[in-house]
Amino acid sequence: MLERIFLQIIGMSRAAGIIIVIVCIVRMLLKRFPKYISCLLWSIVLFRLFCPAAWESQISPIPGIKPVFYADMSKEDIAAKGQDALLPDGLTIPYPDDKTANMPETEQITDIPFLQEGNDKAAETSWQALFFLFGKYVWAAGTGFMFLYCAVSFVKIRRRVSTAIPLKENIYMTDKAIPPFVMGIIHPRIYLPEGLDGQEQEYIILHEKLHIRRLDNIVKPVAFAALCIHWFNPLVWIAFFLFCKDMEMSCDEAVIKKLGEAVKADYSASLLALSTQRRMIRGMTMHFGEGNTKERIQNLAAFRRRKKGVLAVLLAGVAVLIVCLASTRKTSASDIEVRPENEVNAGENRKTSKEHGESEQLTVSLDITEHYITHKGDPSNLYYIDEESVLWGCGRNEYGQLGQGTQDYDFHEDMVKIAENVIHVDYSQTGFVIFLTKEHQLYGMGNAGCGALQQHDTFDWRQRVNGEEDVAAAPVLLMEDVIYASCGRDDIVSLKEDGSVWIWGTIYAEGNYASHNVYFVAKPTKILENAVLVTGGWFHHAALLQDGTVWTWGYNGAGNCGVADLTVVGEPAMVAEDVVMVWTDIAADSWQQPEADDLAMAWRGDLRYAKYETIAEFDDIYPRLLDNMVIRKADGSYWVCGEHVGTEERVVHGAEGDYSVICTHEFYPCG
Repeated sequence: MLERIFLQIIGMSRAAGIIIVIVCIVRMLLKRFPKYISCLLWSIVLFRLFCPAAWESQISPIPGIKPVFYADMSKEDIAAKGQDALLPDGLTIPYPDDKTANMPETEQITDIPFLQEGNDKAAETSWQALFFLFGKYVWAAGTGFMFLYCAVSFVKIRRRVSTAIPLKENIYMTDKAIPPFVMGIIHPRIYLPEGLDGQEQEYIILHEKLHIRRLDNIVKPVAFAALCIHWFNPLVWIAFFLFCKDMEMSCDEAVIKKLGEAVKADYSASLLALSTQRRMIRGMTMHFGEGNTKERIQNLAAFRRRKKGVLAVLLAGVAVLIVCLASTRKTSASDIEVRPENEVNAGENRKTSKEHGESEQLTVSLDITEHYITHKGDPSNLYYIDEESVLWGCGRNEYGQLGQGTQDYDFHEDMVKIAENVIHVDYSQTGFVIFLTKEHQLYGMGNAGCGALQQHDTFDWRQRVNGEEDVAAAPVLLMEDVIYASCGRDDIVSLKEDGSVWIWGTIYAEGNYASHNVYFVAKPTKILENAVLVTGGWFHHAALLQDGTVWTWGYNGAGNCGVADLTVVGEPAMVAEDVVMVWTDIAADSWQQPEADDLAMAWRGDLRYAKYETIAEFDDIYPRLLDNMVIRKADGSYWVCGEHVGTEERVVHGAEGDYSVICTHEFYPCG
């Protein structure tokens, strides 16, 4: 929880930092105008320092910020919790009948790679992991110290004025050598030192009453609280001090406006006298001599009443700027960049395949109903939608994946009815199922440990690997207005009616307990717009947009995302243009290493494994999911990247372990 808060604070502070720079520039341009305008601008900084979310706008200069969440189990956690905190040795993917022994070694998790002492790569702790592991504690300690300083200062001030004598209303007189100030939020009091003449007292009381009328006695403590939370950001310190100056100068101007410009000289003299004769008050209170006295006197000397028409136009412009700064720039496909886990050439992220020509202003459209899945499964489970749109299922039910509201360890050979009015179904071999109804409602059931069924707000390794203890045995509504959806290994991607692409679940998770790399999305998050198709696969996902561009994300150990030198791709990367179709859910009907002819047939032919009518027809054949991406361009040519493509053999750090294979992120022609 602390880490999630820390990451959110970093994102908020970054956005507020951009706004602070903009406000400082505008503040300099408005130097000759009333300071209440600058105070209005500082209000939006305060808003963004506290608000974790903002509405989207095309005119906003503030980019959207989506931090990657890292799970926070440390070595100390493991030591404290003992062996229960570790995964059992020999853990394999939860395929039925424990027939993983028949799989090739590259597809098994016979020893979790991040628990192997000899795996130097998995044992390495990246600077990101160190930052998030220790940074959250440094931030929390700094914030605690700032609030403690605030509390101690408040107590000291209260002690100094504890003997103050009521003068009138909420005004108190003290014999301490302090400047006049306001203290209190609900019932604010004005404290005055002894020895003030009648005219000085009039100026001071009016100044402090204006603070109270403007609610500055509330706003300033709130601003200081924002400073406590964002203490690590130097721009926030600059903003706080400039805001305090503008607040005081604004009240100075209000006094002159009320009493007339004839009192400028006397008022300025009072400012100067009180700033030199009284001890300063340190803390959150506001006092008459606060701020840069020289700058305040210079501001009063330059202060002139402005024409109402000029101020009206200026305020209208400031209002527009505030709206722009209060929102976040609306994310579109062209705005999204790859968030690399390692250094990467940005040019590779927008690599295109132009070898066979390019269509200008390509507009892709397809009938999404032609891509609905009516049969999906393996020897573990089979799901089938009949001609009357009824979804049936059979096979295992250890995750409640048959949707009957029960969980058992029997093998159900006969089909059981799951739901009516179903038009599309997809199944992840980790034990969860999704289906889409005619009303465009997306439901899910089965293994809930990975977060794909939206049962958890945070990522937990034990929930993910012990799926039989965390299930949704009856269908649960995941999203509405969906026209297509696809399962990944531990996540789901959906396409809504408006063309937006949404993801949730465990997008990827790798590394060791002290430093692992996790991208977990608890609730549906929009990542792309203007899409016509999304695909799911064991390794990664892809989306095809109306403009013919392909965007990918997920595991990329074999270059199957089309991006160079990345183990994982955290956010969508554009990898191809002039495309009319894309596949990532490619499979062959065997766990055996596919021959070249089989690969070519899978890439250019039936890109999914055969649709068996009964579970018995699988005959213990678990479809081998291929670590590839295939695209079809507008000219009809097919291109492929990933495993068994290219000429270079390299060690792939995949989701299941390390293995050596020929692979490349570059697209090669096939077909």
